[in-house]
Amino acid sequence: MSTSSADSTPSASLYVLFTNGTVKPISHNHLQAGFVAAIQAQLLGLTNGAPDTPTVRAINSFFIGGMLLDIMAAMMGYLTIRWLERLRDDEQRILDKVLTYKTNARKLSGKPEAVVPYDNDSIKIAPPGLMHKFMALSLMIPLPFLMIGTIAMLAGIYVHVWNSQPLVVSIVVTIFGSMTAPFIICDFCIGRNMERRRFIIRRISELQGDW
Repeated sequence: MSTSSADSTPSASLYVLFTNGTVKPISHNHLQAGFVAAIQAQLLGLTNGAPDTPTVRAINSFFIGGMLLDIMAAMMGYLTIRWLERLRDDEQRILDKVLTYKTNARKLSGKPEAVVPYDNDSIKIAPPGLMHKFMALSLMIPLPFLMIGTIAMLAGIYVHVWNSQPLVVSIVVTIFGSMTAPFIICDFCIGRNMERRRFIIRRISELQGDW
């Protein structure tokens, strides 16, 4: 009984690590894409009964185009999750090792004396060809599609507001929307700089419990 449990522990631990570290983030993107697409479908009602003008056509183009991208992002995110979940144990092990090696190599850049705690056999893979790169991109593309679809939705909202609302309302809405831009830009600017990330981690720990 104990032997069987011990034999299944490594595989179970690997699955938990693989699921939490690789599948779960993509699953979140999949759900977010579906959520944003549902919002865009509701926003299409803003132009119901509106006269057919170039502005209304532009609004509908943004909403429908963004909704299509988000629906496709949700579908491709699901396919990516299924592909990752169906990897064999040895493939999951290779993927986790390669990802960990890459992460550690970034962390240890400039420190050649440090040793990456993984064997080199897992990264002795020939460089991928053009078709392999495209296939890999197809698994990682849902997030960019989700971002583009969200931008299209925001563009449609702003065009609609400036076309149908008084000037004061349009300015207030634009200011409120623009207030989030610096924080979004900061999220992308954090990067891999270890010192910067340490400062951020300390500040987050200081803010814990303040919200």
